[in-house]
Amino acid sequence: MRPLVVGAVVLVAAAAGTIVHFALSHSDLKPAKIYPASPAVLAEIAHVTPAIENAVGIPSTVSTPAIAKGEPSLRAGRRPAALYVGAEFCPYCAAERWAIIMTFDRFGTFGHLSETTSSPWDTDPRTPTFTFYRAHYSSRYVTLLTVEHEGNDSSGAGTHHVLQPLTPLEGRLWSRYSAHFGEAEQFPFFDVGNEAFVIGASYDPGVLAGRSQAEIAADLKDPSAISTRDIVGEANYLTAAVCSVTGSRPGAVCSVAAVRRAARKMGIGALRS
Repeated sequence: MRPLVVGAVVLVAAAAGTIVHFALSHSDLKPAKIYPASPAVLAEIAHVTPAIENAVGIPSTVSTPAIAKGEPSLRAGRRPAALYVGAEFCPYCAAERWAIIMTFDRFGTFGHLSETTSSPWDTDPRTPTFTFYRAHYSSRYVTLLTVEHEGNDSSGAGTHHVLQPLTPLEGRLWSRYSAHFGEAEQFPFFDVGNEAFVIGASYDPGVLAGRSQAEIAADLKDPSAISTRDIVGEANYLTAAVCSVTGSRPGAVCSVAAVRRAARKMGIGALRS
């Protein structure tokens, strides 16, 4: 897994054959803003077609989620559950949220999502994304629990604070399954039913660099776009993981060829046959 890296943005320039480093001061950059997500952007994410899913498939640029066999099911009431633990400053969380939103739009409905960027002082600065803070989700098939555990940087690298405390259960899941796969507790952590896990980066946030949410969303109609390849490819894996814990429901979502292929690659659920 790619480790979470926190550090100041550094510009490198060549002058008379010498590499000179210019560290940006805190006054050179402004903290990320948060504003209501554009309905048009959310509609583009929610309406990616099976044809696009199949054209993208499971690209080599996207990491396959880790699988745990024989673990107790993660449930919330009568429904299977998934748990996301992330942070607003984190560029890898920024990339992952695109795929999580795309995936769970196939099973239910989000409300009150906001657009933002990752920290301007971290690696992959200002990665365009969303935040789950104060958002909600409803589904007849699966419960999605989201925790933005830490907020965004306010005045430089490392100036973020706890935004949403973890419950004891959430903390135990994060600790237990990070250790299960030999990983440190890091962002993002995503647990689908205690069966499929994302710990750290799934794909390079750099594919989103320098673009707006609207530009990335508009490209979701084009399976050859690099950002579309990685977002949809990750969503195909996550969709297969959710289908595995919902009993392959709904059928229209879980029967898509790319989703079945992702399930076979992970070796999970009835879809792997």
